[in-house]
Amino acid sequence: MSETATLEPEKVSPFEDQTTIKVMISQPSCGLVDCIAVDNRLDFVMELARLEARSKFKFFTGNVGRTGINYTRELFATEAIKNNMDYLFMVDDDMIIGHNSFELLFNSMQKHNADIAAPICTQRFHPYRPVMYRHTWVTNQDGSKTVSNQFIEDYEPNSVVECGNIGFGVVLFKVDMLRKMRQAMPNGIFFSNTNMGEDLWASLNAKELGAKIIVDTAIKAGHLCSPRIASEKDYVLSMGLQEKFKAVYSLNGKNSQSEPGNEIG
Repeated sequence: MSETATLEPEKVSPFEDQTTIKVMISQPSCGLVDCIAVDNRLDFVMELARLEARSKFKFFTGNVGRTGINYTRELFATEAIKNNMDYLFMVDDDMIIGHNSFELLFNSMQKHNADIAAPICTQRFHPYRPVMYRHTWVTNQDGSKTVSNQFIEDYEPNSVVECGNIGFGVVLFKVDMLRKMRQAMPNGIFFSNTNMGEDLWASLNAKELGAKIIVDTAIKAGHLCSPRIASEKDYVLSMGLQEKFKAVYSLNGKNSQSEPGNEIG
């Protein structure tokens, strides 16, 4: 009898597989804010599993521990570069996103040939402005330059807006752009904790390197806000009992016995 050799399939590291689109999913602010979007992530992760099963996407997750937000973003960027990722998707733990947000954002990025893309995100406090900006450089008397950021509020509904810089509550990066930034920035660090915030600083420098940055306002994201504290003062307001309690709470709502911010109108 002749022996037949069994050929085993060649083993390819998932980090080196050229047939897949490798995406690192990260949560840079894990545990750093009071409100954490936990349940929302279950639907999101399940959709990623379904997407991976029917496409060329291969999703990876990681944990860099609890540290400052700028250093956390830096560490995730480092891991994405080191492990040959194609894309890095950052979602802060106080953001509520649709289960198909990644796929929608990825498709928008491809359609508009962008390097950095985000859904429409807003600030977590009144008047909840969208965190997308245009910027100008101002020359000071000593010849130095200062950047001035302005909110972009004149956008059309469900449009794609090209921005100067953006917030990173939810953001998708091409890792090739991160490589380009790392080579260009001093000490290879680009999520610097400057007074304008690590996200605006990084996207500003990406823009200076020619990055196309977009916000697709047809893709929505929610920003969890700090919880309120209910007190008797809220009861008085809701029941219209201001006159009865006027000796306790002033009409303008400023009283040391009440919780700050819960004012009677």
